[in-house]
Amino acid sequence: MALFEFELARVEDIVPWDTSDGPSLSWFALTDGRFRMPAGDQVLFEYSEEIVAHWGTSVRIADYQIAAFVREMLGSVAAGTARLPERIERLAWDWDRLTELQRESDAVDDSDEASDLAYAAWRWLGERSPWAMYLVAEPNFHFVRVGEEVRIHWDNRERKVEGIPVWTAQVGVHVLPVESFVEECRDFASRLLSDMDSRITAIEAGNAKAQTVVDVQSLREQHETWRAEFASYFKEYQPDIPWEEAERALQLIAEKKGLSF
Repeated sequence: MALFEFELARVEDIVPWDTSDGPSLSWFALTDGRFRMPAGDQVLFEYSEEIVAHWGTSVRIADYQIAAFVREMLGSVAAGTARLPERIERLAWDWDRLTELQRESDAVDDSDEASDLAYAAWRWLGERSPWAMYLVAEPNFHFVRVGEEVRIHWDNRERKVEGIPVWTAQVGVHVLPVESFVEECRDFASRLLSDMDSRITAIEAGNAKAQTVVDVQSLREQHETWRAEFASYFKEYQPDIPWEEAERALQLIAEKKGLSF
């Protein structure tokens, strides 16, 4: 079972986007589909039965452009597979303590100074947290390397709509070797590119009927642009905030709250 699972919508079912030049279907738009992440005994991006009933829908897994999911997962690869400094790795190993320290830093005043301190302390974790703000109550999860493993941590207990839990995966951790995680990410991108290559060919041959006229040559050019973007994420990691600054900020937050770091 793949870590990243998806199914593209039928070309015929994808509604064109309204643009100033009329209806349009770009390569990105044509990646519309459904996505989920099986992680151990839980599945990320799977909606709870309660929220599905509340919304009056039959859709149980996240639906959006799959290219966006690939972009966000791969955008965390370099950071998520990079070694952490010893003190921060110890913190990442003890997720309960990390969560407590993060909760305390969120509880401080909202002054610019406090905000800057929190940003410096936690930007490293943000770099390891795929962004999915296009979803309601986006899942909260992180890819963090500890030793020779990547730990996928999630905590969606506060992800609710009108008091109803949005996701089936509430809180947990799934661990896999660094090499396996990287291969899963590469495979995710490769499978989407392969499916989209077949999709473009089907449109060109008339075997898939889009709801508007599409420029096949443009789709192929966009395809190569996305291929290059996906490949660019597998690079050497450089933290946004120097590690020394991040450690100082974490130490200050811990001292203010009487916690250990």
